[in-house]
Amino acid sequence: MNEVNELLEQRYRTVLRLLPRSYRAEREEEMVAAFMEGGEVSDEDNPRPGWGEIASVLALSTRVRLGGAGAIPRFVVWGAAVRLVATLGLAFHAAAGAFTLTSLAFAAPGSMTQPLGVLAAALWVPAFVLMMRGHVRTAKPVALAAGAAALAELAAWQIAGGLFVPLDVVSPVLNVVVPLAALFAGFHGDVPPVRRAWPPTLLPLAAGLVLRAVVLALLAPALGKVPLLWPWLDLMGLASVVLVVAGIVCLGRRLPPYVPLALAILGTLMLPSRLSVVDNSYLSSGLDVLWASSVGQCVALVVMVVLLAVAGFRGLPAVRRGQATA
Repeated sequence: MNEVNELLEQRYRTVLRLLPRSYRAEREEEMVAAFMEGGEVSDEDNPRPGWGEIASVLALSTRVRLGGAGAIPRFVVWGAAVRLVATLGLAFHAAAGAFTLTSLAFAAPGSMTQPLGVLAAALWVPAFVLMMRGHVRTAKPVALAAGAAALAELAAWQIAGGLFVPLDVVSPVLNVVVPLAALFAGFHGDVPPVRRAWPPTLLPLAAGLVLRAVVLALLAPALGKVPLLWPWLDLMGLASVVLVVAGIVCLGRRLPPYVPLALAILGTLMLPSRLSVVDNSYLSSGLDVLWASSVGQCVALVVMVVLLAVAGFRGLPAVRRGQATA
């Protein structure tokens, strides 16, 4: 390489450190040569890689670490886990969306509605259906619009209330941002779209409808008399129950490691909402049984997340000698 290009070459190699070592070991020289094809540049001009080039390397690094072309088996597992987080996260929002839209039919005339919340609910449903049916490119902007509406509704609620309760805000923000990030990062160009069957596609929507039209209608009379049930029968409480049951099944059947890893991530996202219930039940109601029930729910989530994480990490493919992942 010409001496006048030494500084630029060094900086390109620094940028390429964003890539895993296993990938750099095979392709670094080829990529540096491709970057340097632009011609000779004197070190005195203080040349630097362009922002577009840096962004492209960062995007490539994300794809490789999430199972893209050239990824080692460990990264393939992480990619599958991230895509499962996106799928289950959108499934939860689709179920919640069906619940919200169904609730409109039961709303009393003249009752106040939250337009942005309704808009988000109406968008989460098609976003999930599009993703499950293999139309991921179309699902991404629809899901992004749903997430934006949900976050705008949360911001409006905070402004109107004039209060900032960290745990009450952290949970809904994480439950929007993380599945969206998983959707955009996990379903990259190296992942061919998969067209799922209609039964698993419609299952979360049916769950939301059943929850609103049947379960809560039957349990509503008992809720005021049995505070023990309160933390378990809101949407996130029911999702926590589903996650704990799914975790038990996962651990019992020794499913592929991406499954417990994804469930551990989702359980971690649920925990702030349950901690918020503990805080609010202790401060507002003062009912010992409600506080104890909330604490029990948190303990169950923490234990399950730890067990799932341990099982997932133990099941990751070993890194072979010379196949470093950093």
